[in-house]
Amino acid sequence: MKKRLQAVQCEGDCCIVAVGSYGRYEASAQSDLDVYVIYSKKMPSDTEKVINEIIRDTAKKAGVKCSVGFESISINAMYKNIGGKEDTNPSITNRILFLLESECLYNEPFFNDAYEKILRKYLKDIMKYDNKPPRFLLSDIIRYYRTICVDYEFKTTEDNKEWAIRNIKLRFSRKGLYFGGIVILLNSLNKHNSTRYDYIIENLRLPFADKISHILLEQEMADTYENILVLYADFLREIGKKSVRNHLDNLKKVDREKDMVFHKLTEMSRQFNADLLGLLNACKWGDKNYLDFLVL
Repeated sequence: MKKRLQAVQCEGDCCIVAVGSYGRYEASAQSDLDVYVIYSKKMPSDTEKVINEIIRDTAKKAGVKCSVGFESISINAMYKNIGGKEDTNPSITNRILFLLESECLYNEPFFNDAYEKILRKYLKDIMKYDNKPPRFLLSDIIRYYRTICVDYEFKTTEDNKEWAIRNIKLRFSRKGLYFGGIVILLNSLNKHNSTRYDYIIENLRLPFADKISHILLEQEMADTYENILVLYADFLREIGKKSVRNHLDNLKKVDREKDMVFHKLTEMSRQFNADLLGLLNACKWGDKNYLDFLVL
């Protein structure tokens, strides 16, 4: 797809980004391809049509399910509206996914410039002052995670959307995205002030397993908490099975307590959660109390 998208002509004013399981390098045959465009100048409608056709045609030939259309997002809106009135749930989601799990499909120079522009706004304090924690970005990643937790409740109760798949993803991939982001930021407190920004930009978009492996090795916790990686790999294997997906799609809430498939995944998620909390408590995050950043 990257090769075919080189035919797009947008004069360097946009990039095309994959997020979701493809952005995290966790896609299976059951995964959807989620794509959006970030632009500095609004592209012509015929260019949007070309991009859509390439994405759909390439995905179809590869047997990949593709989300309907794509969203076009202004880099200025992503950069300027953080915390403002126009910073809606979708805009928070687009920005945080861009920072934590995006893969560039087209125009890497623009992608890198946009990424650094947003990241520098979040991290301006740590670049200016010594021993300053990255509170701004930590707070927005926490806000994003709490937003999708509340969003799950609305979608599965008021909007009557499928609940079981969303529930399990919230317990694993969504939580992993959140946790991986905050531990990279917390671990930056162990770095020299002059290298903290580079450390964050080099590690923030790593897949969850790579982030956790990195933390386990740096904090010398591999023997104690390697089960986090085992559980996450087990989740990816199970959720990648068509039979499991179909089963969860058809599972009714009233039947969840007696359903063996759902019970197995929820038990795995409880252990996953306990191990994440254990790692958070066991690691050293500079000379700071991490609860001060995450709770107070």
